[in-house]
Amino acid sequence: MLWGPGRERVSLDGMWECRPLGMGEDPLTAAGGWQAAPVPSNWHRAGLENYLGAVAYRRTFRASRPRERSAHLVFWGVDYFADVWLNGSYLGRHEGYFQPFRFDITGLLREENEIVVRVECPREEPRRVWPNRKRLIKGVFQHHDCRPGSWSLEHGQDEPTGGIWNSVEVVYTSPLYVDSLRLTPLRASEDSALVLASAVVYSPDRREVDAALSLRPLDRTGGVAQQRFVARLQPGDNALTFVLTLEQPSLWWTWDHGEPSLYMAELSVAGDNGLRDSVQERTGVRQVRVEEDWTWRLNGRRFFPRGTNIIPAEWLAEYTADAIARDVRLLREANVNAVRVHAHVNRKELYAALDEAGILVWQDFALQWGYEDSDEFTAEAVRQARDMVRHLHNHPSIAVWCCHNEPLGPNRERLDLALRVAVQGEDPARHVETASDFQQHPYPGWYYGSYREFSGLPGAPFVSEFGAQALPDVETLREMFPPEALWPPDWNAWAYRCFQYHETFHVANVEMSETLEEFVARSQEYQALVLKFAIERYRSAKGRVTGLFQFMFMDPAPLITWSVLDHRRRPKQGYRALQEAYQTVLPVIALDRETTTPGRVIAFRVAVVNDLHRAFDGARVRVWAEGPGGWGADLDAYSLDIPPDSVAWAQRPPLEAGTTIWRVPSDAPAGRYTIRAEVRDADGTALGTNWQSIEVVSLPLDREWWPFF
Repeated sequence: MLWGPGRERVSLDGMWECRPLGMGEDPLTAAGGWQAAPVPSNWHRAGLENYLGAVAYRRTFRASRPRERSAHLVFWGVDYFADVWLNGSYLGRHEGYFQPFRFDITGLLREENEIVVRVECPREEPRRVWPNRKRLIKGVFQHHDCRPGSWSLEHGQDEPTGGIWNSVEVVYTSPLYVDSLRLTPLRASEDSALVLASAVVYSPDRREVDAALSLRPLDRTGGVAQQRFVARLQPGDNALTFVLTLEQPSLWWTWDHGEPSLYMAELSVAGDNGLRDSVQERTGVRQVRVEEDWTWRLNGRRFFPRGTNIIPAEWLAEYTADAIARDVRLLREANVNAVRVHAHVNRKELYAALDEAGILVWQDFALQWGYEDSDEFTAEAVRQARDMVRHLHNHPSIAVWCCHNEPLGPNRERLDLALRVAVQGEDPARHVETASDFQQHPYPGWYYGSYREFSGLPGAPFVSEFGAQALPDVETLREMFPPEALWPPDWNAWAYRCFQYHETFHVANVEMSETLEEFVARSQEYQALVLKFAIERYRSAKGRVTGLFQFMFMDPAPLITWSVLDHRRRPKQGYRALQEAYQTVLPVIALDRETTTPGRVIAFRVAVVNDLHRAFDGARVRVWAEGPGGWGADLDAYSLDIPPDSVAWAQRPPLEAGTTIWRVPSDAPAGRYTIRAEVRDADGTALGTNWQSIEVVSLPLDREWWPFF
């Protein structure tokens, strides 16, 4: 944490020197070959392209240590191993990529200082451990089918993420300082909330301190709580516990259920000799439960996650505040109320933005597929999983911890069990999933079968992945490939960018085209069709299905994947399909056919899905059809009471619930027709719209035979 209003922070960001290191080479004595390098950055993007191994970083800086102050050297993110020296003194070693770490440098600072860091991002030994016995805990940043090189044996470790990717700074504190503050809502309702606060305070000696904690809403509405007591500290780390009761709290809600209200917690400690420190942490007051049947509840209210998987950036140094704000806006505009941070831990700034936007988070640990089955690896994974929980604990958006994505056999017996126990012990107030497993990841219409198999609700009751690939737009593809690889396609070059040939042509049956533009259109049309069909079937089964996380939202790099936004954030047709299918109030037109003929009677059902905890009595449903040449006809209109958190059907005997009848005109010209539905409340305000297309084809028969078909 190490943030407080009375603390001084000196940034060491800027231009450093760096140099690749040979086997066994000492970074303190390495001579020649040094070059300028920005910190923070990922070295692949800063001049050391496709380099795996060890790199030495160094820089000098001026510093002074005011009296009665302690100094800490803080690294906010280094990928993956880091050994650190200051003025020739070895400070220590750190393993991991996402978590901050620090060293006490109080007695080592001089007026002129030199810091040296050896960073190693090694290549896994290809034939002995890669890819199913990996030893680095990097999730999608090391092995995945949505990164450069995809999952291949030869190229799966290309374009690595190593480097000092986040800021470095010196932080000055009092010798008496707060090391951490964690806030856990134990109970939350509109009447009252109970919050447990756990702090670690470092003391240089035995002393009594006055400890005071306050919790105040940032929007100046809702309850305020404070607690103060005298604590007797021992030398070293001391645990302090506070229990706060908030009356009439401002609860944190997702954007579709209320306001994502936030609180500021401030903890101050003061000794009798003038030493004092204070820290602030932003948090939210809410309670999220996931029941045994996978029903989600937010502040006691049933909640349906309309989610998506996100891997926003391959190189975290480039994921700026502006990029995060853009992505959160695009999520919100797509009617997404939950995200799964897929098999990695992202920047703290992303979680802060999701807190503010009211978007719930399913947080994966950084494990993807297979890892070394050993006590040593399990112990390291447990340590880092605890780091993840401590690092992100105060973000109210985080609802679920998940230990592993799609684990392979041996890891289930030792690794995943140990991780679950460790994470539950670190945070017993949140739901913990051992794994997001293959059973929750149905892919009909992409890896097997037909997309129409989504009618059977595969993966129910809770689905954490589903979808289909689609090409980015033509402009993006032209940026990704040289002309000779782009069209006609160099399939090896496309596979390097994660394009799946077999699934595209032999499962999805997307047709190859004469032009790139036509191929892009067909690919995107298919993805949009799959998403629309699947989401509408799942949402119409609300109750039997308790939540969805589409795979996936955006590309982290120049790739061809399951995303609905490419790496430039140019939307595919699937983005619009997701946006429409994730409306909070959604009319669903359930056609049982894709083609029909003139004169045929079509009976179809219209269901209205309401994810809001608000009833719409006397809502109006209108259904109409549009066809070639401006043809149009009203098909149905009726009043419908829509209960909160429901799927509503019109009851109009003798018709089956929700049924609308349309006789296709006998003189209807062949072509594509669109059936549309809209729902408005009793005052005429639009609640939701939807559509379904159907192809009318001619019959090779005399007109007199048509009524029989």
